[in-house]
Amino acid sequence: MTRTSVDYTAATGLPKKTKSICPECGKIIEANIFEKDGMVMMEKDCPEHGHYSDKIWTDVELYLKAERYAADGVGLHNAMNETIQGNDDTASIVIDNEKIDMLSCTMIANVDLTNRCNMHCPICFANANDQGYVYEPTFEEVHKMLVALRSEQPIKNTAVQFAGGEPTVHPRFIDIVADAKKLGFAQVQVATNGLEFAYHYDFLKAAKMAGLNTIYLQFDGMDDEIYLRVRGRKMWANKQKVIANCRKLIEEGLHSPSIVLVPVIINGVNDNLVGDIVKFAFENSDVIRGVNFQPVAFTGRVTKEELETGRFTLTDLVDRMEKQTGYTTKDDWYPVPVVAPISKFASFLLGKGKVTFTTHPHCGIATYLFQDDKGNVTPFPRFVDVDKFSRELNKISDKMENARFKKLYAMKLIKLLNSCVDESKMPEGMTKKSFINLVSGVMGSDSKKALANFSWRMMLVAGMHFQDSYNYDIERVRRCGVHYITPDCRLYPFCAYNSGPEFRREIEAKFSIPVEEWKKLHKEEADKIDAALIVPIDERGPE
Repeated sequence: MTRTSVDYTAATGLPKKTKSICPECGKIIEANIFEKDGMVMMEKDCPEHGHYSDKIWTDVELYLKAERYAADGVGLHNAMNETIQGNDDTASIVIDNEKIDMLSCTMIANVDLTNRCNMHCPICFANANDQGYVYEPTFEEVHKMLVALRSEQPIKNTAVQFAGGEPTVHPRFIDIVADAKKLGFAQVQVATNGLEFAYHYDFLKAAKMAGLNTIYLQFDGMDDEIYLRVRGRKMWANKQKVIANCRKLIEEGLHSPSIVLVPVIINGVNDNLVGDIVKFAFENSDVIRGVNFQPVAFTGRVTKEELETGRFTLTDLVDRMEKQTGYTTKDDWYPVPVVAPISKFASFLLGKGKVTFTTHPHCGIATYLFQDDKGNVTPFPRFVDVDKFSRELNKISDKMENARFKKLYAMKLIKLLNSCVDESKMPEGMTKKSFINLVSGVMGSDSKKALANFSWRMMLVAGMHFQDSYNYDIERVRRCGVHYITPDCRLYPFCAYNSGPEFRREIEAKFSIPVEEWKKLHKEEADKIDAALIVPIDERGPE
């Protein structure tokens, strides 16, 4: 039986010590995390390469609040890992000769379908088109990876996101989506720049019919100036076309994949657009269901000045939201593991392990917003006592674990929710009954009907700050819930795969072929990508 511990084994409170890495040589070194001028800082010293300092969160109060919700998961076992030696199938990685076990189940798995791309973005951590080789698993290899994810223990993976490069350029993308659905993934997502969905409606429709649930759409702003600066080409018309094509699906009587906008935020570049992006999402909430901001992670070498001026933290996001929209204050934001007691309760109620959201409390932060027909926005925590609900549901789950009649505890959940909702603080026209019916329906088997009967627009606004070698915390790596799977069925935490030790390079080099060799074998596909990368002169960014 799945069990989520409420004990957090890493040091809590400030100051504290953790393990990090040297940005220059990658060796594990000790780091200090402490408060300075209301901010949370990390400092570390490499015997060979000297002193490094970086800000982690810019609001110490919110940092400590997030830490209160920390919860360790149940670990992760992967019997299909082809590199297993002996009988140990505990998912782990090795950094600087130190074995690091992974403590959280796979909340969502990333499967890189290719390192090819129809764009060439300066800030891309995947470095598509620059490696001199092509990494592109076959359909059969991807199928094996998906089977491995569905075979994980003690909790099977239920959500997969296809990534890259640009995953939609894989020649069997539609077949892969259909295969994922056939294997039982409840959530099938794609992280994409949107070019294929914008200009090939039939391709989008085929993806939807194959089972695509969510489009994680690269989205940096609402005009071409920002795209020229960040992506090197005009992209605004493309983003609008993706949204229009999703509406076209609805007009044809089909369900559209949900769109989640994914803006990479760089301080001083587009942090002034945080509020406008959320407002745009509400304006298009018929197809856009959320915004997941990603503060930029610095890959490669950067100067101290570049680090200080460009660093954008999760609490900077909270600050920009309040100043640019007035929708939220910092009291309205919570870390991901605040919902861990819900999955714990569901696991005991249903008698089988459910995905537990036990990521490190400083990996991500989120809030839910409700908007009425007059445009007024109310955050979920304004009328729900989130702290009480999370704390008391955890207690109920503890009592429920060994109870004989577990279904009786469903009524305790409704009673608890009722006691945590303050109807006087709800948006005008919303009632406690309608809201509890919504929550009960979403948590049960009738979520679509519950949502259809609810008249308020809902928007999940979140931030996920992936690490780089300057702010690297090994404790975050151990508790990561976003895992990559590779052709040999190994699992890697997101931040270890893309930064720090950067296992991506090792894996892609191992399972790839030289570019020129690939082009000879796949001339038609190569010509399509080459054509896409020839950007008209008036769409190019600054040289």
